[in-house]
Amino acid sequence: MNDRSHHPALRLRHTVKACLTALVATAASVASVAVLAAPADKPNILMILADDLGYSDIGAFGSEIRTPNLDALIASGRILTNFHVAPSCSPTRAMLLSGADHHQSGLGTMAETLQIYQIGQPGYEGYLNERSFSIASLLRDGGYHTYMVGKWHLGLTPGQSPQARGFESSFVLLQGGAAHFGPTPGKITSADLASYRENGKIVALPPNFYSSRGYTDKLIDYIDRNRGDGKPFFAYAAYTAPHWPLQAPDDRIDNYRGRYDAGYDAIRDERIARQKQLGLLPPDFRPAALLPSSPVNPRWDQLSPEQKKTEARKMEVYAAMVESLDANIGRLIDHLKAIGAYESTFIFFASDNGPSGEKVDMFYPDGPNNDNRYENLGRRRSNIALGTRWAEVSATPFRLFKGYPSEGGISVPAIVRMPHQSNGQAKASQLATVLDLAPTFLQLAGLQRPGDRYRGEAVNPMTGTSLVPLLTGKTQRHLADGTMLGEEFAGNRYVRDDRWKLLSVHLKRGPQPVAEPPDWKLYDMSEDRGETTDVAAEHPDIVARLKQGWLDYARRVGVVLAPGASE
Repeated sequence: MNDRSHHPALRLRHTVKACLTALVATAASVASVAVLAAPADKPNILMILADDLGYSDIGAFGSEIRTPNLDALIASGRILTNFHVAPSCSPTRAMLLSGADHHQSGLGTMAETLQIYQIGQPGYEGYLNERSFSIASLLRDGGYHTYMVGKWHLGLTPGQSPQARGFESSFVLLQGGAAHFGPTPGKITSADLASYRENGKIVALPPNFYSSRGYTDKLIDYIDRNRGDGKPFFAYAAYTAPHWPLQAPDDRIDNYRGRYDAGYDAIRDERIARQKQLGLLPPDFRPAALLPSSPVNPRWDQLSPEQKKTEARKMEVYAAMVESLDANIGRLIDHLKAIGAYESTFIFFASDNGPSGEKVDMFYPDGPNNDNRYENLGRRRSNIALGTRWAEVSATPFRLFKGYPSEGGISVPAIVRMPHQSNGQAKASQLATVLDLAPTFLQLAGLQRPGDRYRGEAVNPMTGTSLVPLLTGKTQRHLADGTMLGEEFAGNRYVRDDRWKLLSVHLKRGPQPVAEPPDWKLYDMSEDRGETTDVAAEHPDIVARLKQGWLDYARRVGVVLAPGASE
């Protein structure tokens, strides 16, 4: 669950394994893609992905954090209130680009959490494997410029890089996380030990680098380089905010001073009330229960004044990061408007998973060059994370957070704007997933889905459903009747249809693989997205049907469970 690919030992293990695999693997294929009878003018496609952003962290989703640019995008687009991703980052990214389940596309688990019994198993290569499509390759073959900036996290070697997977121009962080500022000369911290590659070459960060601003600058530059040739572009902006370590630019870091002094429960209650006012939640919605109090996760009223001060500061910095992310998305959109490209651009915004409750010091150990004095928190060389309790607030009104297949870990804020759309549309509450994005992009581009063979080789077919019919009003449904969705991460799992969700979560194991038999609980998602009431005993027939659905899913995608674990 935790982003540790920068850790030297883990990087070495993953790099050696990836290099050996690359010697015998075939490079991603590039071939022509058949064109449908689609609009003659292909739209630009802009995919914006935030990192560890919670469901309620945007103003239009109930947040007190100021996000005017994303809110304005909604005013000419629409909210997707029921959009789902994987519980962790690289699995989601693999599904976004490939259109296939992450267990098939190489990230059955994150490379950093790969277990001995998973090494060498199909779908557990630790990078976007060669049996998977890359939407960038398909769009590039179909006449698009393809650009990427931000977090890659899908392979470390040149043969696993964005350049090898269809991106014409790219500036990326290879690992799962890093400091948001450029390193301070002579004071390198563990969070600075990350690799960046531009167009296939390892590069150093400039001294004035800040992630959200730097990635935006690069993407604008890439778009401008080919602006006059008439070709559309696919741009993938994979921002690293607000992933830990929490760090915010000086011009925003104090914008929320005092805003979080009331503590976890008060802010969560505010967000729930706002979500009801916005119509995101019905008046009688039952929010998820919070984790019980413990020495590791005390309540706000159990903290000392000094602890409260530090906890409030963490959330102030986090809010500043989200505000900065929004401002840079605004810069990007404003630039598209200035060059006349905005109207013809399809825009999709989402987070890669729920908010992070991880402990940053477990993966970026503090050293002599860190400066975690209160007055430096959130600035260069500080090393802090959001923590469990604020992550629960970020995931409001859902249960748990990143790493778990409960709603707080997999339900994320999503916003979409169709080309030439000027008026906001009603919220879309239909169940949709990240697997639907690659098929959506292909249909928008007038390109045919490639099937299960490509250049004579068997490939993982795309399994999602294009959102275009739903977004254009041609249907009010999205998934076909009887469709089941499944997920597994570190042994925690779910399977669901449009109404019922069968969920097994082992809370005490966190990112470690679960070997115990699944503890299945059944929730009626039509009235209990907070996952508050297990109704399994009342519906044994539904439990049996969904259990079979889980078995079918696990065998189809090749889930590899811990020795002794039960399906």
